[in-house]
Amino acid sequence: MTNSHFKWKHFAPEIILWCLRWYGSTSMSYANLSDMLAERGISVNRSTIYRWFIEYSPKLRKKLRHNYQFLKRCLRYYDEEQHPKTLNTDKHSSYANAIARLKKEGRLRADVEQWQVKCLNNGIESDHTPIKKLVVATGGFKIRKRAWSTIQGFESLRMLNKGQFDFWLRNNKRKTIARERSAFLNRLFNVEVIFK
Repeated sequence: MTNSHFKWKHFAPEIILWCLRWYGSTSMSYANLSDMLAERGISVNRSTIYRWFIEYSPKLRKKLRHNYQFLKRCLRYYDEEQHPKTLNTDKHSSYANAIARLKKEGRLRADVEQWQVKCLNNGIESDHTPIKKLVVATGGFKIRKRAWSTIQGFESLRMLNKGQFDFWLRNNKRKTIARERSAFLNRLFNVEVIFK
């Protein structure tokens, strides 16, 4: 049975997902990845890897959204009286929308205030530094749509590598965590790989 995500591809889904993980997690170029695969006997042009990353990054983001809803996950363990009185965020509109929706659904206290104070949010903002390094390593973006796809891939793989999805791993022991995260990514795309 052919996996519909990888229909008409000339390479195995595992290879495509390797490239997605490696490019999105390290500051390697597409040419570096092409060379790395060539050393392993797999001939893939760097422009092919680029097209894979542009195509599969938004799909990965969409699949991870089903597993990652930060506020809902945090709040479900607490009674309403234990909810915070204030939430500090940056000025992105998605936070205000999410907070309003959670209040409307009754998952968050109605009297919670949202603060958008820059100096209180600096600790969180500094977490974007590794993403910025990856963006610099790309050499910049020329096409907005492709830039958005690439950044989505970087963000998604950063969340995966930081352990924000470790709750869904089959085994989260330190010794096997990289392999388990890789297997989790494969399962998102219905690609089962048996490691020896």
